[in-house]
Amino acid sequence: MKKEQLLTQTMAFLLCTTPETTLGKLLQLCLASKVDAKNSGKGPLQFAEELLRHPETISSWISEVVDSDDRYSVEEMVALSEMNLKDPEKFMKELLDEMTVLDTQGL
Repeated sequence: MKKEQLLTQTMAFLLCTTPETTLGKLLQLCLASKVDAKNSGKGPLQFAEELLRHPETISSWISEVVDSDDRYSVEEMVALSEMNLKDPEKFMKELLDEMTVLDTQGL
């Protein structure tokens, strides 16, 4: 896939959500985090694929993502606090439901 096409699709995807949604909150954490494959042994794509294959692992997934660059930023901690992970299964169900809606919008 060309980088321009990937950028276009990513921008369209972002334009369909807001920071207040469950998906938006996860994306805020992703934007605040910087995955370093040298430290974690995994690249960003592998992290994303793992979460979508195993949504029940979101709590440990977040820890791995945040730990992957050996630095904790204020932005990561703020994004994490806004995610409301008291019920991780509910969080991921809401996120996947939002993804279904995006699917019906042609993304």
